[in-house]
Amino acid sequence: MKVITWICLLNCWLFFPAQAQWRYEEGNLRFEWNLTNDRATLTEVPGGAVTWQGGLLPSFRIKDEKGKFRYLKARAQGMPDDKGEISLVLEKYGTGTLVLERKAWGIRISRLSIQWQGKVPAIVEMYIGASSIAANAVNVKPVWDRPFLPDWQTMGYCVPGAKGGTVQSYFRMWDFGQPDIALGNFGPSMSTPYGAAFPRPVLFAAMGNSKGWICIGAGSVPDAAMTLKIRGTRGCYEYLFREDLWGGSQRTRTWEDLLRITIDTAAMAAFEKYYASFPVDANKKVAPVSSVWNTWGMWRLKKYPIKPIADFMEKMSNEMMVLDDPWEVSQGAGKPNLEKFPHFFEEVEQVRRKGTDIGIWETVGWIKDTLAAGLGTNDLIRDAKGKPCLANWNFDPSGDAYYCLDVSSPRTRSFLEERTRSVMRQLKPRLIKLDFGYGMPNPNMGAPKDPRFRGERSSYEMVRLIAAAAKSIDPNVIILYYGISPLWAPLVDMVSLDDQGDLWYDTRQGHAEWSIWASLLSQQRVAISGSSSYEWRTDDEVLMNTIILGSPGAVLPTELENGEPIPERFLNRRLAVNKWYRRSVLWKPVWFNSTAGNMEAPPKLRNWGRSENGVLTALTLRTENVPVENITCSGNWGLISQDEQSITTTTRLAVIPFSEGKIELPCASKPVKVTKFNMQGTVPADNWSWTAGRLTITVTSTQLDHTAGFLVETAAL
Repeated sequence: MKVITWICLLNCWLFFPAQAQWRYEEGNLRFEWNLTNDRATLTEVPGGAVTWQGGLLPSFRIKDEKGKFRYLKARAQGMPDDKGEISLVLEKYGTGTLVLERKAWGIRISRLSIQWQGKVPAIVEMYIGASSIAANAVNVKPVWDRPFLPDWQTMGYCVPGAKGGTVQSYFRMWDFGQPDIALGNFGPSMSTPYGAAFPRPVLFAAMGNSKGWICIGAGSVPDAAMTLKIRGTRGCYEYLFREDLWGGSQRTRTWEDLLRITIDTAAMAAFEKYYASFPVDANKKVAPVSSVWNTWGMWRLKKYPIKPIADFMEKMSNEMMVLDDPWEVSQGAGKPNLEKFPHFFEEVEQVRRKGTDIGIWETVGWIKDTLAAGLGTNDLIRDAKGKPCLANWNFDPSGDAYYCLDVSSPRTRSFLEERTRSVMRQLKPRLIKLDFGYGMPNPNMGAPKDPRFRGERSSYEMVRLIAAAAKSIDPNVIILYYGISPLWAPLVDMVSLDDQGDLWYDTRQGHAEWSIWASLLSQQRVAISGSSSYEWRTDDEVLMNTIILGSPGAVLPTELENGEPIPERFLNRRLAVNKWYRRSVLWKPVWFNSTAGNMEAPPKLRNWGRSENGVLTALTLRTENVPVENITCSGNWGLISQDEQSITTTTRLAVIPFSEGKIELPCASKPVKVTKFNMQGTVPADNWSWTAGRLTITVTSTQLDHTAGFLVETAAL
């Protein structure tokens, strides 16, 4: 058990002449914050090595009453009171307060409030981790047109999935250059390379080295675009407002739950504490989880069948078919394209009669035909000249583009709700897949009229409206979205790892990293869809992780490029996972010899498991022959308990081979039955033996092509 100690002198504050020093210790790490000069450090104890340092008091770039841009850095005044309230001053322009709270998981800046004096300025940007630097203290000035610089200093950064294809999450301080890394929904519009939707929004990052890490994350959804800005080797958070363009200035400005800060010896451990700071409502209704097959695997190839995909899914034991883009007559319309799908309603009903559920893709904030939707210019996000903004997935200036909905417009809000309710009534979907909330123009380009719905809150509010409208018709409908921020968890029922086609050529490493970061949601009452790549040859790597994550998902084609059927050797393992996957949404990862990464090596999945209520219910074993739970093997294997018992005590154990090899595992009594399952059906297995409490199963290369998996059934003790 870790001990959290607050070193307190003079009512929990240690004072030097004209200085206030705040100290927080956990384990062998010490966080100290000199409030007077805004210098915080994370230090290893007793070695004294500083793993991170920088400021945490806010600063602002404003436009004043004379139309000039100015930089204001908040300074702490005097000692905090017994409630942790610190008085701030921003030169002659204003005063404020910042409230610190001590929590079991770390440090919380629970409120920041600014009161402007004189004419209220427009906030252009707010920064955490920036400060003025004397001209003679800067030897090399980075590319930066501001009279201040980021001041966070550290050896390494960890931003889950900051780079998409190929994926990378850990960076040395000199690896970055001068990037702006969108932490929220603004991806490509904030100069971040396109990485699809997953895992953003994250709204947090970690900094540190082999001695210690600090995670600094949002405590509530920001009303600005949140970005990690690196200049040279130093970083800060920027919150982009641009009130100089869009208005919204207020004399008193308050940010509730601005930041949550956690520390630990590893980035993943610091992230886990950050997630633990958002307790999940025990009364949150969890919709039943399904295995999902998405039509995008074929439709992306400009092949638009419905019934053939449904027939394929039925053979694969999938439970839900998601109709993806472009099922609509135009994007955002919520009405089927009957020219492309002339028998749309009949085919949907045929799918449903097969016992297969239907899911529907919807865009969050884009729309093509505003006239048909009854929307005008005032219902859209507009630029500084009043012209409606357009957006697309990669912000290609000449690419096909869509208008962007302004969620502060009453007519837009009504449209989103009515569109969703109409889809729910007509098509009765059990899942709504929401997309492109991350493809909105950033505040330099345009912003909602109502300041309450700006920044990261814009997409958040649209998802909230759509989810509420859908659940008003069917409380059990599954809302699927992307992103791993715990702040979004109350809105969604399932998070998808998105298409591994966006990982480019390294599906194995990419899906492994995405799976590791997705596991942060394992205690948030959110189902996790493992998704797939576009290629069957990489599917086994995806499925081995899906065994732990839970819900199988696919965007795979249902035929080869030449139109021939998919070979059974590719189908078998996906069939097994579809049949035997774990359906619970509360679990914890068990890493065994896997690692979530550090500054010495990237994240890597070898053997790892799924624990539910302290019981190991699923296990993935790769070729590294490390004994786990008294199990040894050669080759790659997946084990899934078919009840609530562990994989070593269950009376029904699914054993899935992913390569040729042999597995030996404890089995108290001789199995009553071992059956082999494949695309042709179920037959008794003959390649197993049991001796003295040990079960052995062997699979050759030839047998693997015709094997989905084995079900081992034993008598209850």
